[in-house]
Amino acid sequence: MKKLLSILVAAAVTFNAFALDMPFFNGYAGLLGNMTGKSSSDSYDPDIDIEAFFSGQLDFGGKFLARGEFYISSEDLLQNDLFEESEVNNAVFKIEELSATYKMSTLSSSHYFSAFLGNFEPIGSDIFLQRQFGIQPVTSRFTASWHSLSGASVYPFYGSGISYVYHPESSGAFGLYAYMNKQTEEDETKNVLNLDLRLAKLFSNLTADISAGFGFPIEDTDENGNKVFLLIKEIQLHAGFNFLLGNRYTTSFFMQGGFNKFVLTSDNDTSHKITFSDLYFLIEPRLTLRLFQLNIAAFNIPSESAEHMIYLKRAIDEDDTITNLLGLNANIVTDHLYLGNTNVTFGIHSTLILTDSDIEELKDDPKVVLDWNYEIYVTPYVTIPVLGGSMNANLAASILDFKDDWKSALDFSLGFKTRF
Repeated sequence: MKKLLSILVAAAVTFNAFALDMPFFNGYAGLLGNMTGKSSSDSYDPDIDIEAFFSGQLDFGGKFLARGEFYISSEDLLQNDLFEESEVNNAVFKIEELSATYKMSTLSSSHYFSAFLGNFEPIGSDIFLQRQFGIQPVTSRFTASWHSLSGASVYPFYGSGISYVYHPESSGAFGLYAYMNKQTEEDETKNVLNLDLRLAKLFSNLTADISAGFGFPIEDTDENGNKVFLLIKEIQLHAGFNFLLGNRYTTSFFMQGGFNKFVLTSDNDTSHKITFSDLYFLIEPRLTLRLFQLNIAAFNIPSESAEHMIYLKRAIDEDDTITNLLGLNANIVTDHLYLGNTNVTFGIHSTLILTDSDIEELKDDPKVVLDWNYEIYVTPYVTIPVLGGSMNANLAASILDFKDDWKSALDFSLGFKTRF
């Protein structure tokens, strides 16, 4: 009885102290305008659309954190007159993350208990590393996204659940996640229960973030068509990782990879297979010289991840049947340029993309590679600090489309991001 009273008193004191804390708010916002080249039979007719995201955090004395991230994407502004009332939806609004985290600290460790909705700390993104260790971003510039602070991920998921993260005094963190999401296959949508483990660690010259878990599709009807409370016929495995050997300021080696779904057990014997198009990998040596950095990446990225990436989404937009993008990217970037006293970052992406390529076909006939569809993009980009934020611009040129119509071969994006 005395122990119970002590626990209740301690909880009441903690709650009262927490309730008196004035919340501290900070946020991040971005606005991006896209002009995508497109030709009609009569004239040049580009698409112009806008993307925007807002991320906000309420911090109650470092003990309780409430976060929200929201994304908006418009339709083509030229086809929808913004000065007239529209009877149809002309924009898409999506909640990227809603989460509440309680932090409990002891003498030797910190414990984080979270409830969340959305794409919460996805593997492949470095948002988990930033939140736990306060580091600068380490993921590739090539996979940059405008959807949220998390950016693109190895296997995007959208679900609701809870998590627990144990962070000792040493530079490591261990996480447990339980969440529900949905999977749609052959016009059938199922609820899936997921249980994940996560391990992140910082060493002097290595940053590692590894996650793996099981998915259990839940059914409510047995093979005879009878309604049941809970039926699990299949067990799935998903996994992903980020590794940075070295650091972001010197010559280094970055690698990330994973897969969304590998069926371990199922009534369907043919489903025990993972195809090349399901695999995500990006291998990127980063050579840092005195005046610039050269990053060379080899990649295979499933379309569900690539469609959120600034430098790859054009290849997906042109053909919605594409399943994966295989290719190479060379990125030369420097931040040693100045306009007056303003430091400017300038770079160029050169990208070769093979679409819907299946590496397994090469085993039978290496010449099949000649029949694969491919794209070549050259994308100069620039980032300039302005008004307390950063202005970002890029011009993507599809080299193979220039011979038909050079205007339709160009995409232009201009955006602005700021913290507040």
